[in-house]
Amino acid sequence: MDEAAVVEGCRRGDRAAQRVFYEQHADRIYALTLRMTDRPEDAFDLTQDTFLRAFQQFANFDARAAAGTWLYRIAVNETLQFFRRRDRERTRLEASRPEATGRTDDGTAAPAETDVAAALADLSLEHRVILILKYQTGLDYAEIAEVLDCAPGTVASRLNRARAELRRALEAREAGEEPRRVRHPTSRG
Repeated sequence: MDEAAVVEGCRRGDRAAQRVFYEQHADRIYALTLRMTDRPEDAFDLTQDTFLRAFQQFANFDARAAAGTWLYRIAVNETLQFFRRRDRERTRLEASRPEATGRTDDGTAAPAETDVAAALADLSLEHRVILILKYQTGLDYAEIAEVLDCAPGTVASRLNRARAELRRALEAREAGEEPRRVRHPTSRG
């Protein structure tokens, strides 16, 4: 089945076409969500949520766009919503604890992680997403612009800021400084 036939079948709710679409894209969507969450169980759930949302919204799909790019956009949006929900829950939990510190149970400082993945986790969600889309999924500026619903020039400037923030995070970790967690500018809670 070619992509156009699969997409048309998905629009009609054809289960066989949906299965083919899932098989064609599931590994890439799982890899994207795993890079964004760094937790296999969350990535699995987000992959399932992404496909459920896609199958519900296929009637709105513009066939002039690439189905894979459209699906990336859904995955990014599902992951952003996941982080917003998690941040709200974490805020509620931290507010209910008497003292929230970066210490282990015995009172010593938690060990620092110095690899790029750990530094990436320190970035704002906006910067983490754009770096993952560019360097780990291999999308070009136009595709990233489509996923994030912005202009390619905006992608370029966001990538420059994201690379600078990643550099600072890596340098801070190298110097043994406490990582500065940055909230995503659109986070609510």
